[in-house]
Formats: sequence, C-alpha cells, structure tokens
Amino acid sequence: MEYRELPVVTELKKTAEKAMGKRNLPRAMAAIAVAAEILYRYNQIYWDPRLEEMTVTLSETYLQSPPPPEEQESTPRRVLFYDGFGFDGRGLVLVFLKALVKAGFQVTYVTVGHARGNQPRLDGVLKNTGTRKIYLDTGRERKATLLALDHAFREVRPQVAFFYTLPYDVPGAMVFHRWQGTCRRYQIDLTDHAYWLGKCAFDRCLSLRSLGASIAVHYREISREDIRMLPYYAPIDKTIPFEGFPFPEEDGPVIFSGGALYKTLGDPQLEYYKMVHSLLEDHPDARFLYAGTGDDSQLKVLEGAFPGRVFHIPERKDLYQVLRHCTLYLNTYPMFGGMMMNYAALAGRPPLTLKHDHDADGLLFDQDKLGVEFDTPQELLKEAHCLLTDPDYRARREQELQGCVITEERFTAQLARLVEEDTTEFAVDTPFVDTTRFRQEYLERFDVAKETTLPFGDRINLCLLRQYPLRWVQGYWRRKRGQE
Repeated sequence: MEYRELPVVTELKKTAEKAMGKRNLPRAMAAIAVAAEILYRYNQIYWDPRLEEMTVTLSETYLQSPPPPEEQESTPRRVLFYDGFGFDGRGLVLVFLKALVKAGFQVTYVTVGHARGNQPRLDGVLKNTGTRKIYLDTGRERKATLLALDHAFREVRPQVAFFYTLPYDVPGAMVFHRWQGTCRRYQIDLTDHAYWLGKCAFDRCLSLRSLGASIAVHYREISREDIRMLPYYAPIDKTIPFEGFPFPEEDGPVIFSGGALYKTLGDPQLEYYKMVHSLLEDHPDARFLYAGTGDDSQLKVLEGAFPGRVFHIPERKDLYQVLRHCTLYLNTYPMFGGMMMNYAALAGRPPLTLKHDHDADGLLFDQDKLGVEFDTPQELLKEAHCLLTDPDYRARREQELQGCVITEERFTAQLARLVEEDTTEFAVDTPFVDTTRFRQEYLERFDVAKETTLPFGDRINLCLLRQYPLRWVQGYWRRKRGQE
C-alpha cells in the first residue's frame, strides 16, 4: 500500500524548517505537533523520519546538556514517570504507579497542570507513599512545558524514566531525547496501532501485547533487542457498589457493550448494529445496554426498532459491577475495546469479539484458545445464543476465563524486574502482521476537511494563525462544537 503524504503535512514540515532557521521555537514546535496529530488521525504510517530529525535538532539546540550520570547504585531506585495526559482512572497510569510504589521505588510523578485537583483516584493510590508529584503549570504553552519538564529531570536525576503521553507530544519527546545516556528511558507503547512521535525519545519500547511489538519491529523500524514485553491488567475498582440498571434487572438477560461510539461506526455495513439487532430479535426478553459517548444515531435506530429494550448511558464508575450483573459482553466493531476486553474478562464475562484482521490480538493470555474471537457474525451470534439460553454452558465458559489476565501481583513483580534488570519474563514475539486492510479502512473513513483542521484549532497553536488562518478558524469552531 503506497503512502501518500498529505499536502498539509508537507507544508507544516516546511513551516517547521523555516521556523527553526529563524530560531522561532514556539512555531517550530507547533508545526511539528500539528503535523504529528494529523498523521495520528490519518494513520497511514507509523513513524516519520523527518519529524523525528527535527525534534532531535530542536532538543539539542534549545536544551542544555544534562549533567553526567551519577555513580549508579547496583539497583536503580529513583524513577520518574511522565504522564502527558493527566487523566484520573483512565489508561494505565494507576496500574504503573501503584506497582512502582508497591515495589518500593522512589517515584516522582510528573504531569500536566490541569490535572491538579482532578485525580482523586490517583491521589488515593499515592497517599502516604512518599511519591512526589510535580505539576507542569505552564498554561499548556509548549516552550514553558519543555523547560519545566527538563527542570524536573534535573531536579530528580532519575535512574529510570517512563514516557507515557500523547502521540504528538513535542516537548516530552524533546526532553526525553536530551536525557539520553543519563538514565534508562522506557516509552510505554499505549498507541501501538497508530502513528506516534517520539522514536527518538527512548532506549526501550515497552510493548503491552505482541501486536504492538510486531508493528514496532516491522513498521516503526525499532530493533527487536530494544523491545520489552509487559502485559497489563485493567485498573478496575471492584469495591464500588452497583448503581443499578435503567430498567428492572429481573426482566431478562442483559447484553452489555461500551466504549467510545466511533468504534462502532467505521464499518459501512454496520455489522455491529446488525449483530445487536439479531440478538434482540432472536431473544425477545433481552435488553441491550450501551455505556459510552459519541454519535448515537445508530443506537437511536435500534431504540426505534426495539422500544423499551435499548438503553444508552454514560460511562460508569461501577463498571465491574455492571459487567457482573449483565449476561454477556459484546465488544465493539470494527474497532475493538482493548481495555473493555480486559474488564469483561476480569468480571468473568466472555468478551465476544468479531475479528477485524489482527487488531485485537494478544490482549489476553492464550487468547486464541479462549473462544472469544469469531471470524463471522454468524459464529459470534451462535455463541451468544448459547450464553443467553444455557446457564450451565455460560457458567463453564465464564470459568474458562480464570487466569487470562495478568494479576496485579504478577504485573508488579515484572515491572520491578524491568526497572532493576531491564527484562521481564515475557518473550518478545514479533511475527509479521499485515496492517494494509486496517490502514485502508482508516483512509476510507478519513474526513480530510475535519481531520486536517481540528489539530490547528487549539489555542496552544495560535502562533500558526497568521500562516494558516482558515485552517485555524475552522479547527477552532469544530472544537467548540465538540467535533473532536
């Protein structure tokens, strides 16, 4: 599949180069960041050599050389964890920080300023652990973020640093690149299926599943020797009490699904909604519950076809209990929900998944033996019928899920081993995976007018307004209208 660079990306690279020539750091960083975000949305390549080169040049031009490495103890203890998102209860920050603290490392958590006061779950995990928190209160201004993050490194002098961030975090990539040779740097490959900036920013790529490792080797051109494997567990809170369903629970079986609704809309045939329609048609006593946000137009179609049996709710804090109270979990399609797949398995509900190439590979231990992935909708619907109608069969299938997700204790032990020995017990398996179809579907869904203007319209990119006035204004209004 031949890659064709978008003209706007070519323009942005030229803008960055000119800005670098004029020593205009904010504009150069903005141009690189916008180009990277467009490439992430476009998802036709997994890395861009020119953007990496410019990031390296900016890093070495505008950041002072780090101090020479200290005399290292035999076992590293000082760990810096950089979180470019600043979310609470989403993603893997809770999982990693909880494990690092339990393993006894001296942890410094560095994150964006808007996270201050907005992370109650994380604050609870870190309370009385001695973990230091540094907030980058820089008003989201990239140059200030760059200098503040670099200052945090100089203050902490970490022996190990984790890079966990957005796919277009220019300041983060610049700082992590500059500290090469002074500490061991791990990039957590959270966005393993898509483009990201920062190949220049780590010593080790920490893959969370075999598919991510395969893409790293065969598409990102990362050496297999520089990859480490560490499967994760979903940070689900089992103690939150069940808040109930928007219908009487005793009325019949509950089919549950969830995640951002765009994951169900990329298929022209709308197979996901056809499967739900078939399930509700074949099981008149069943209800369908969807938790998540986004374009609910197709859910409304289902609501019209099955009055009083289709329900749409926002994300739930009591997700574990919701899963425990439902009868089966249907994964989204054509884009799967990786975290939701883990949640469902932890709650003992087979995450029925319609295969879409290799997208969902390697999320559960022995996944190919669990019988939760299906090549056709008909095969999935047959399994769902058995789960909905045969309690003994359902109990047996639920029991088979035991041990398919890494335990918190095992994750903690392996993360500690990674920090101390730069290795884990998990083999790096990198068979070639053809992602042509996956990228082609991205291309077919790609809305050029929307996806090439949205990244401009953030106030952090105001320095690009004069050169790209129409794109900036269009992107700004799209963001205001919530079209992200």
